[in-house]
Amino acid sequence: MKKIISSFEELTTNQLYDLTKLRQDVFIIEQNCIYPDLDGYDKKASHFLIYEKEELVAYSRIFPPDIKYDAETSIGRIIVSKEKRGGNLGETLIKQSINYCTKNFPNSNIRIEAQAKLKNYYSHLGFIEDSDVYLVDGIDHLQMVYKAKN
Repeated sequence: MKKIISSFEELTTNQLYDLTKLRQDVFIIEQNCIYPDLDGYDKKASHFLIYEKEELVAYSRIFPPDIKYDAETSIGRIIVSKEKRGGNLGETLIKQSINYCTKNFPNSNIRIEAQAKLKNYYSHLGFIEDSDVYLVDGIDHLQMVYKAKN
């Protein structure tokens, strides 16, 4: 597997195509949810891509503090391709995204906006529920936080 973390400016044209296609395939087509995926935040994020051979199989978008949430880093658009789910790829993606955040922003909590049905999965990885359930584009979500180890 090939793992890449890069700024928006460092992404190649092919990487940008791959990540927007994967996000479209899962978040819009598979989940049957019409929403504005290109939300203006990609240019402010670090992009974590995991390739298997030439195929993008997992992705997350990472923000420094004060971009999405006051004084907190965040991880979003966490995704594993449909064909690669059920193994440990999602856990690898999340743990390495957390490691990136704790290394680069060591005193900052990490916030995610998780689908409510994945609460136990994220809890297993160290995230704590931090809100009531609310709707985002017709899907139940909740805020979860991974506490910085100060």
